[in-house]
This record gives sequence, C-alpha cells and structure tokens, in this order.
Amino acid sequence: MTQLQVDPFGGLAGDMFLAALLDLRRPEFTLADLQSFVDATLPGEATLTLTDVTRRGLGGKHLDVNVTGAPPMRHPADLARVVAASPLSPSSRERALDAIERLALVEAHIHRIPRERVHFHEIGAVDTVVDLAGAAFALERLGITRVQHAPPFVGGGTVLTQHGELPVPAPATAELLLGRRWLSGEGGERLTPTGAALLVAFGEPARGGAFQPLATGYGAGTRDLPEGPPNLVRVVLGSAAPSDTSDGAPLDEPIDELAFQLDDATGEEVAFLLEGLLAAGALDAWTLALGMKKGRPGVGVVALARPEQRAALQRVAFERSPTLGVRWRRTERVALAREELVVELEGHAVRIKRRIRPGGDSLSPWDLSPEYEDLAAWARASGLPLPELAARSVRAARALLE
Repeated sequence: MTQLQVDPFGGLAGDMFLAALLDLRRPEFTLADLQSFVDATLPGEATLTLTDVTRRGLGGKHLDVNVTGAPPMRHPADLARVVAASPLSPSSRERALDAIERLALVEAHIHRIPRERVHFHEIGAVDTVVDLAGAAFALERLGITRVQHAPPFVGGGTVLTQHGELPVPAPATAELLLGRRWLSGEGGERLTPTGAALLVAFGEPARGGAFQPLATGYGAGTRDLPEGPPNLVRVVLGSAAPSDTSDGAPLDEPIDELAFQLDDATGEEVAFLLEGLLAAGALDAWTLALGMKKGRPGVGVVALARPEQRAALQRVAFERSPTLGVRWRRTERVALAREELVVELEGHAVRIKRRIRPGGDSLSPWDLSPEYEDLAAWARASGLPLPELAARSVRAARALLE
C-alpha cells in the first residue's frame, strides 16, 4: 500500500503541500503534469512557478500560483462544477469535492449564512481549486492510497483578515480541526484553512505502525520567519511494511456511537445528513425505520466514529437536521486488517478493497470488493453491465496478489 506521511511541523498551506509533493522528485508527478492539469481545469487562469528556497537554513520547494486575468467570483456550486469537469478520476474528484464542501460548510457556519451564499473571492477561488483539486490529482498520479499526518503547527498570536485582527488559528481553521490535535507557538498564522481542509479531507491522524520510506519532500511557505519552527512541511512517501498488513491481526479499538431520531425530516434531507456525517469522518452511518409517539413514522440515525471525530459529527447532526439532541455511547469494535489495491483495465482505474483475515492464506469470495463509484463510471463509459465489470476487476486483483 503506497502511503504518505505528512509532518506539518512548520505549518501547512495548499501551495506548500503541492510543493512538497513536487520535491519528492518522482517522474509520475512533475510541475509540467500539474500545469497541464491546471490548464485543463482552469483554462488561462493560472500559471505555476517552482523555485528552490531555504527557510531558516533548510531547503525546500516554493510553489507560486500566479493568477492571470480577472477570474470570476465563485460560490461553492461554481467550484464544484469546475472540479466535476476536471480530468480527475471519479474517486479523486470525490476527494476534491469533499474538501471544497468542508470549506464551504465551515464558512457558512462561521458567518451564519446559508452554504449557497458563501463566496470565494476571485484569486482565492483559483487558489482553492489549484490547491485542493491539484492535491487530489497529485495523490492519484503518485498512487497514494493512504495519507497520515502528525499534529499540525498552527502558529500563534493574531492574523489580519478582511474581518479584522483575529486569533490564530483563524476561525475556519479551528472549526475544520475539530476533534484533531494541533500544536501552537510563535510565528503568526502557519496553518491556513485550505491546509486544514487538506488534512481532514485527505488524511487521518497518524496511528503508528510499520512504514518503509522511499522519498522525502519539503514544501516552503512564502515567509522566512525568525521565530518558531522553519516555515516548511515535510512529506514522506513510502509503503506500509509487510508486517503492517500481512498477519491479518484484527484491530480492537474503542469507538463512539452517535444516535438520534427524526420525525420531521424528508427523505432527501436525511440523505443529505448521512452524506455530511460520512464526509465529517464517520466510519459508517445508516438509518432505521421507526414508529414514534402519536403514531408518527420516523427515522433513526446512527453513526460510528473514532473519539477524535465526535465534535465534527455532532456539528453536522445539528446543522443538517432539526434534531433537538443526540446521544453518545462508547462501544468497541474488532475490525479486520484491510488494504486498498488499484487495478487498471481498459484505461479505467478501479479501487479494490481487500479484507485480510487472521491466518487467511487464500482469498475467499468476500475478501475482494470493487469500489462501486469506479465500476459505475466504467459502466457508463463502456455500456457493459456492472456485474461483469466487477468480476473482471476481482480477477485482475487476484492475479495481482497471486
């Protein structure tokens, strides 16, 4: 499994993340690749420049996103349309859209306005697309299936914004990091809202385990600050060592269960609620049909989450439903080890989830599960039945493993 470890020891912004990935110096992802992607996604709106710099004596790459012309002001729906039309694979497109949606929801919550009224000013909209969609493109090109990150350094003091002088981390950054640890100190704002969105949408807190590094890269922020750690982020490309997945030892971990009932929400509203819970980090979420007081039909909503995601899920429950309260229950789960494979068939990439059973030397029919979204995209493009494409994908994954 190709994995990326992100260490935002000096902070993180979207351009720093892309610069660090380019500093890996992998032929699969170059500045020319990224510029071609930007040209296809935002024609004529941005040019990229990559330079070698030092921050407090340590070297890294700095990426300049030079906005050209006068791009239009864009709302979340506009950014979603831009990303939907980009040359990303279906799975990468969903990751980029998830990151943009998180930013939009946070801005709506902070300013107490409907999500649809959130706007990204002209340059910020271009930067947001380049940073978030570009990150999804980079991870796709590098074949990265898992991103883990250390607690980010947010900086300290205050930052000047269009709303005045605000404490660090900025409101949007703090809201995005609900449930995750951060480190603070000197140096002004070090973690931007876009950097925080990248961490929560693309990564998970580092959980340890065996790891084999293959390459390192450093991305630099614009300022070379005299206080605090160097204004750099480090990324390490590698793979989960065999001992991390091959023994099939189940993971026994505590998790939290969120539950509440609704009898005044439409089916569409409940579907939107479940989508938000999963985007906020729920391990799983589902509904149950209920009979409630006074004979009213209702819906029970249940979601599972790790403890650090509790605040984020609770916020979604209150923002996307009319519930007056929620219940939490600490429980435990035993989860089998798993990994994700990617097979290429007829120009289509299909992700395969592999379940690893204790002592399971041979593959059972339930151990390999193709990702529905990838199969559906292939089926729409080819006109072939979904079950046939699923069978082909599983055969290819078996051949790869054997």
